[in-house]
Amino acid sequence: MNRRRPWLLSKKWGNTAAAALVPYAILKTLWANGVVLLASGKGIAELHASMNAEADPVSKFLYACGIDITALLALIASLLALALVRDWGRKVSRWLLLIPSCLGGLFFIGIGLVTFYWLIVGAVDFSDNPEFSPWVLLPVYGGFLTWGVTISMAALSYGIRTSRSARIAASKANNLKEVD
Repeated sequence: MNRRRPWLLSKKWGNTAAAALVPYAILKTLWANGVVLLASGKGIAELHASMNAEADPVSKFLYACGIDITALLALIASLLALALVRDWGRKVSRWLLLIPSCLGGLFFIGIGLVTFYWLIVGAVDFSDNPEFSPWVLLPVYGGFLTWGVTISMAALSYGIRTSRSARIAASKANNLKEVD
């Protein structure tokens, strides 16, 4: 399988997944620090007021320090993607990486596809929320869809690379090298 479809076992999937949510994390961190980017000053003020009034104590504390909890979760998701392609990721049980990767990937693919479907059919009305630029959808939902697809592919690749049959084949190859 590796010889016929090297793209399937590529570690590039995990690296791409790790990078996919970085623009989202940067944008949310900038907003948490009051930087007006792809939003109006009023939109940022409303976001801060919402976080101060409705957030749980941990999120409220982090937001006051300039850290958006969802940006932190995006960075954790990026670390999960890197764990699928780096050697240090093999120190963890493979199922602790595969289960959240597969479930998260499918969930984020669903979020991205539903959002883009709503955009196509006109269910999203940008005049309802003029404080945020329509371009904000690109780093947010585009990043979600990209992360969903690439983390799913990284999980599939990792699952194949770390499967029992792959370990047996690698063991046999090592034994043949020792005999020579």
